[in-house]
Amino acid sequence: MAILQSMPIIDPEKRQYVVVGVFRNRAGELLVQQRLPGKPCEGRWEFPGGKCEDNEKPKQALIRELKEELGVCVTAMTRLIELGFDYSHANVWLDVYLIEDFTGEVSNRERQSYQWLPIEAVRKLDLLAAVFPILNALDKCSARSAIQAV
Repeated sequence: MAILQSMPIIDPEKRQYVVVGVFRNRAGELLVQQRLPGKPCEGRWEFPGGKCEDNEKPKQALIRELKEELGVCVTAMTRLIELGFDYSHANVWLDVYLIEDFTGEVSNRERQSYQWLPIEAVRKLDLLAAVFPILNALDKCSARSAIQAV
């Protein structure tokens, strides 16, 4: 079940639609990437993903972005959360998915540093502000899964 969280949107006309993929490995670690020098918020950490192109559906955009960035082909995903967020450089609408299955090996195709880390270690990184609501949604999702598993 997706969680919808809305934050103030200053200028909907300039909104960028962004898709985000949250990978969790067998050890429960999350895949995070560091933004490249020269980009807004350079050096900050985020989950992989990117902008939707015109007339592109979110799942199609995420499959394309993760193939381009990481060299993987996503075969199963579930929406985790949608949220609006205003940065000084952009107004974004994030459509965030849990990546449940993929083929290929994660590789660094765009020269971004990446790491697999436990959620507690991710929280200690210099994160983009919009990552925190995603982590909170993951906590809620994990709590529901634990309750259902008992």
